[in-house]
Amino acid sequence: MRIVVAILLILPVTFSFAQLPYSPISKSISPQPGVPSDPNGQLRMGATANDILRQTNQNNIYYGTSNDPANNQRVVQAMIKEKMAKDPAYSSGSQNSFQINKQQELFNLLKEIAGQDMNRAPGTVITPENYSSDEFGLKTKSYTDALQVLKDMLSDKRKLSVSDAYFIMENAYGDAYLTQKEFKGIIKESADFIREWILQRNLNIKDNTVINYGVQQFMGERLNITTSKQRTDGKQSLETITHLPFKYDFNDYTGDKDYRNFSLTKCLATGTGQCNSLPAVYLSLIEALGGKAYLAIAPQHSLIKYPDKQGRMRNYEPTSHWDITNEWYLDNMFISAQAVRNGIYLNPIGGKQMIADIILQLSFGYFRKFGAADEKFIVDCINTAKPYFPKNNNLTLYFTYSNLYSYELAQVMRKNGINKLSNINQSSEAQRLYNKWLENEKIISQLGYQDQSKDMYEEMMKYHEFRNNIQQEYNFNSKEKRNLFIK
Repeated sequence: MRIVVAILLILPVTFSFAQLPYSPISKSISPQPGVPSDPNGQLRMGATANDILRQTNQNNIYYGTSNDPANNQRVVQAMIKEKMAKDPAYSSGSQNSFQINKQQELFNLLKEIAGQDMNRAPGTVITPENYSSDEFGLKTKSYTDALQVLKDMLSDKRKLSVSDAYFIMENAYGDAYLTQKEFKGIIKESADFIREWILQRNLNIKDNTVINYGVQQFMGERLNITTSKQRTDGKQSLETITHLPFKYDFNDYTGDKDYRNFSLTKCLATGTGQCNSLPAVYLSLIEALGGKAYLAIAPQHSLIKYPDKQGRMRNYEPTSHWDITNEWYLDNMFISAQAVRNGIYLNPIGGKQMIADIILQLSFGYFRKFGAADEKFIVDCINTAKPYFPKNNNLTLYFTYSNLYSYELAQVMRKNGINKLSNINQSSEAQRLYNKWLENEKIISQLGYQDQSKDMYEEMMKYHEFRNNIQQEYNFNSKEKRNLFIK
């Protein structure tokens, strides 16, 4: 978790690689200890737009006077802008004024890396000398094969498909909720349903705004279509097919207990997801219907962008079934002016950039199971994805670099018996890696990335924990397979 460490108690920067408790990571909340970043390169994913609004304004006595989220937004708008105007970290043209203790940040990273082998999935711990063995090659084959398929999409050797790319990436990790046949079957059945729903309302199936509207209604509302069915006596009868809306899964939405909770296949199989998997479902359905839509990133969050009839880019929240303006995100998610200028947030990602982003997600699953190993796979993912972000403003890449440099530094420190950051200068290689890490962190800061305060983050967790209790109270198991189609 990237946090403003100035608000934490500063611990002595010394530790043992042998026995070490887990502590939060900077930059992101890992799916489990030892994983440097979630699939979007942000800290814990999953909050809905309304959740962020709610916890941001928890102390405002006027918030919540209306059940209309848009009206709630207007009520608190002036207060939020006033707070941001007084905060130099978010004022126009400023640099991040928080004095981050970089040694403490790195200390937290190294502690997590030191605990990787103890916490990684059983049976996957490999010693360094075995990384080139046939045994390790067999264990990691699903990942090397998946990366090659994604590379083929980028080089036009294979048809580019966002839904296929998601499945390939998730299937590499193993134990997917759906087989490829099941996955493709649900996508087709869903797309056929949406297409028929649009046609039965005499809407233009070739209009991109209509296609996006259809997908939005499909994901957020209970919909019905009427079809003709042949009876056993040979006569035709009408049949009503109902599709239930997707639900937000508050139970382990960060993937701490089960990494698959991030996945598109889990969302399709159970009808429940969060802000990583629900947008993935949306993009897959748009692709199946021949429409256009894009992924976009906000702090702790991902969302959908799509062009309307006038060519304007609109935003849609699959997590809360909202159509929200950029101004809402700027005001309520505290995106700095610097971050806007550099385009690290709210920029549409599609086409080959989307495949490149999925390649980075592929590396996260690899890291969860095998760590960085000999680093070749992680570096290959970075080098493959990087050219598709020519503005050098993809935060995920820089977060991955920082975690990789930290991993390398941890190995050098272990090799040289260094257990204090203050003794890094005892090894020229350790000092070199530390400097590389600092340089990369400087780039992240210059792009306008802001660490989220610990208090704000903890309040959001308390709120989600409350919502999770509601799910349990109603005996709602968000991890079980269920068919959202009722015939």
